[in-house]
Amino acid sequence: MFRFALKNMAIKKVQIVLVIFSIIISAGVGVLAYNIGGQVSDGITSNAAYYSAIIGPAGSETQLAMNTMYFTDSPLGTIPYGVVSELQRDSRVAAAIPFAMADSYNGYSCVGTTSQYLEGKKVAEGRMLEDAGSREVVVGAGVARVCDLKIGEEIYTSHSVGDEHHTPLTVVGILEESHTAFDNVVFTQLRTIWEVHGTEEEHEEGEEEEEGHEHSAEPTVCAILVKTTNPGTAMSIVTEYNGKIFMDGDGDSFSLQAIEPMNTVRGVLEDTDNTKYIVFALCAIILIMNVIIISIITLLNMYHSAKEISLMRLIGISMKRINLIYIIQNSLIGLVSTLLALVLSRLCLFLAGGYVAGMGVVLNMAKIYPLELGILAAVFLISVLPTVVCTYTMSRRDGIEE
Repeated sequence: MFRFALKNMAIKKVQIVLVIFSIIISAGVGVLAYNIGGQVSDGITSNAAYYSAIIGPAGSETQLAMNTMYFTDSPLGTIPYGVVSELQRDSRVAAAIPFAMADSYNGYSCVGTTSQYLEGKKVAEGRMLEDAGSREVVVGAGVARVCDLKIGEEIYTSHSVGDEHHTPLTVVGILEESHTAFDNVVFTQLRTIWEVHGTEEEHEEGEEEEEGHEHSAEPTVCAILVKTTNPGTAMSIVTEYNGKIFMDGDGDSFSLQAIEPMNTVRGVLEDTDNTKYIVFALCAIILIMNVIIISIITLLNMYHSAKEISLMRLIGISMKRINLIYIIQNSLIGLVSTLLALVLSRLCLFLAGGYVAGMGVVLNMAKIYPLELGILAAVFLISVLPTVVCTYTMSRRDGIEE
């Protein structure tokens, strides 16, 4: 029966191609929409819940959040390092992590921070950054793979195209692949950013300036990520620092803003969810069209197979076995189509990676949500259903009239 079903499929190539194309479109679009929506949502919320507040220069809240947690957009500007020191002395603050982004390496952002920023991350090779050191980098898995970087290799960052710095930085670690924005970033010590830009100043307690050394401007950072000792104190810090005017040691004033990252991210996710629901509605329409097309083609196939079925009945093949042949045939078509839909959705994930990377999310082609398998199973059943209905009707009649 299986061999006969394959021969029958070979005869009706045009109809089968049409059915396969219809199933691939309906299943592929549905699976792709759900996967991208899920990965974008997971990727954005994963970091947002990690910090209680983010403090930076006054400006766009979304830009501040996306820049510091997902490395997208450009920094809003800089604020004095004195704000970090002030927060670190605050009893409400468990950690105040400085963040600076000024350079890039082969198009990948270079971030200056402390080891706390990479807390929870693991290295596949080498070691993590040491706060006491400088001019070291830990690179994301994507950066290492694309740029073919090895432990001990020296790299040169640049402030802009054609403006490469002359200070070499040594690769001391390569992060494990996480399928997040961290895969595509170069991390270094904050003091390295200051040194490379010639504004590094010894500010550790107890250290004195060398005699004859001219006092340089106070070092700056792009933002500060704050973890509070108690979740309830986050709002008080945000209220206190949002709109605050901070004076540095040189008498210059800086206007600050403070945000709760989760609240800011929710606004971004609302836009993503709205788009996802629109795509799901389109998928439902395509799926209905898919059922109609498959039903029509199945009926036409049965009509054109009337003589063929009558001959099989004459040589003693039962209607039950004939029906089974056609069910096997359409089941094979449905199975091949849904598998191709899954493969096509992974290819589209790869192509969509560049666009989604703008939101700070790295799409994982191997990531499959349980509901995706549910969508594929539903489409498979829907593709076979018209055949089952037709063959059941034929069995009830116990034959087909010529």
